[in-house]
Amino acid sequence: MGGFGPVKVPHLGEYVEGELGRVLCALSVADRDGDHAGFRALCRQHAAELDADRDAWLSVPRELRESFRINMDGMRPFMLTAQRIARELDGLGRPAALRQLSGADKPGNPMEKLHEAEILAEDGEFEAADALLREELGEGHADDVWVATIHSRLAIHAAIRNDLDTAIEHARRVDELTRRRRKPGTAEAADFLDDLLTARELRRGTPAGRRLGACREALTHAQQLSDRALFAESNRALLRLLDELDAYPEESSARRFLGKLCGLMGLNHVHLGDRDEARAWTRKALHECRQRGDLAGEEVYEANLKEIDRKE
Repeated sequence: MGGFGPVKVPHLGEYVEGELGRVLCALSVADRDGDHAGFRALCRQHAAELDADRDAWLSVPRELRESFRINMDGMRPFMLTAQRIARELDGLGRPAALRQLSGADKPGNPMEKLHEAEILAEDGEFEAADALLREELGEGHADDVWVATIHSRLAIHAAIRNDLDTAIEHARRVDELTRRRRKPGTAEAADFLDDLLTARELRRGTPAGRRLGACREALTHAQQLSDRALFAESNRALLRLLDELDAYPEESSARRFLGKLCGLMGLNHVHLGDRDEARAWTRKALHECRQRGDLAGEEVYEANLKEIDRKE
């Protein structure tokens, strides 16, 4: 969307004191870096203390509970590390952490049921995982954030199985729930839904789908140029794409990229030091989002405009 910075997810162990905290942080770094051998070695080396002090890392720290409540998907890497440690310990003959995490000791706890579904999904047992998640939806929870989290998991599982229609159905529900209360995660939900809709149109192989795919590739290329600090080159690529989009009929699905296109133009001009152009393009992005009812985009570009004005 062209925002100014991602949310930092703390490492497991940042809120645990002493040597155990250092070990957990090292495990978290190894896990996120994909260092599987280092991760397993650390688990073997510290298996006894990880097992004995499992309550210190299996529960969500008090300092992070609000972050989890409002943006469970964004905080997912934190709990994935805990799940992988528990599974590694189970393989080392220490099953207590995995039993605790999967809810064997607390049946009926919604959070534990979600963890159990995550573990099943990681093992490729999507049908069993989805059955747990649908059971949780059947409980009739009133918390939109929690319901959106469950639908998000179901959408991801369906996408992995290449069932795009089901994935889109759940992703639409996530988008509706996050937009309704303007919760954190709104932009991510909208992007995920857009990715799924694009994939489905590309699969159908229609002329509109091919145009959509070509525009998406062009926008991705422009974003990559911007990420490499080639801001002027990125803007030239975006202007070429803008000419193409302007030639499409108003109802063309590819025109939904106009907001992102203008937003990236604005961000590039920020980096180039041209505040007037940055403001003008960001306003165009905001207008496009308002025209199309894109509340996530509205939030992002309203914030970007404030940031542009603040830096003057």
